[in-house]
Amino acid sequence: MRRPHALLLLTSVTLLAACAGEPSARAANPGAEDAAARWWTHVETLATDEMRGRETGSPEHRKAADYVAGQFKLAGLEPAGTSDYLQAVSFRSRRILEDRSSLNIVVEGRELPVTLGEEAIFGMRIEPAPRVEAPMVFAGHGLRIPEVGHDDFAGLDVKGKVVVHVSGSPSTVPGALSAHYQSAAERWNTLRELGAIGTLAIPNPTTMDVPWERSSPNRLNPSMALSDPSLDQTAGQQVSITFNPARAERLFEGSGHSLADLLKAADEGKALPRFSLPGILRATVAVEHQDVESHNVAGVVRGSDPALAGEYVVLTAHLDHVGVGAPVNGDSIYNGAMDNASGIATLIESASAIAAARPKRSVVFLAVTAE
Repeated sequence: MRRPHALLLLTSVTLLAACAGEPSARAANPGAEDAAARWWTHVETLATDEMRGRETGSPEHRKAADYVAGQFKLAGLEPAGTSDYLQAVSFRSRRILEDRSSLNIVVEGRELPVTLGEEAIFGMRIEPAPRVEAPMVFAGHGLRIPEVGHDDFAGLDVKGKVVVHVSGSPSTVPGALSAHYQSAAERWNTLRELGAIGTLAIPNPTTMDVPWERSSPNRLNPSMALSDPSLDQTAGQQVSITFNPARAERLFEGSGHSLADLLKAADEGKALPRFSLPGILRATVAVEHQDVESHNVAGVVRGSDPALAGEYVVLTAHLDHVGVGAPVNGDSIYNGAMDNASGIATLIESASAIAAARPKRSVVFLAVTAE
């Protein structure tokens, strides 16, 4: 078991203390300390080793869902699921079979192998084609943002090609727009319209939240997608690759550009060039599929004002984590205290407080699966 990060405890205690205020304020609000203790109990319960990381669709995730449902009931919420508080969701999981997969860069007839895990990762959030062979083009951040007149594809032919891009967006793009257009669905909408077949993303080392050595082992975990094909937002994308920035310079050999210069320009807020890359990407991807059912947990507080009760405010947090994976310091259970038992604990305690306050509008509390 990896213990909850000290920052989580410090931040939570600080916030709860702020809510309670000075001693005189705490005396006027004696329930604040009880709420803090309950909050921590929720975190401990959901992040214990017995929950085995609450992987989507696992028996332990169902146990966690039942726990949240019980807490919603204690808070006085009405059931809002399809079966009491629970709402079943059908998924199709994908897990890469690396021993039957390969990635190569072909330059002037020479096939240069790429080591999976160490150098690159196949993304399983799409349904990959079994085999792909296509030229590559570099397209800056790989974004088209009409609201600010930004277009990394202007004058660039990407039809039938794999688009290589640096993660992130120009510093001049507002955060909300940046997040929206970097989503997999929005990015693929643009690339599909332009005729591209796939993506190769290079994380910017200056903004990487998790080091490559920590994130790479998770590539072997299953990835979930809604089973209804009409809800597939990346339909038609044949390949998705993330390349280790420490090893990605090789992609630019012979192009007249270096990754180091491109990353420096990105960090300085300069416009990135667009150009063809000399290599051909050759990929073979083998995938294991499995049908999975997992559960959201939903409860509602009905509004007290008849004129406003038909309006709903939704508060949500995700219940799942990544389950069991590659050991870190000998521990293979990814407990998920910060991500996101802390959020679910906050959702539960918010439900108790809001239910007692009898809000004018209806409030839905939704603990979602599969993030």
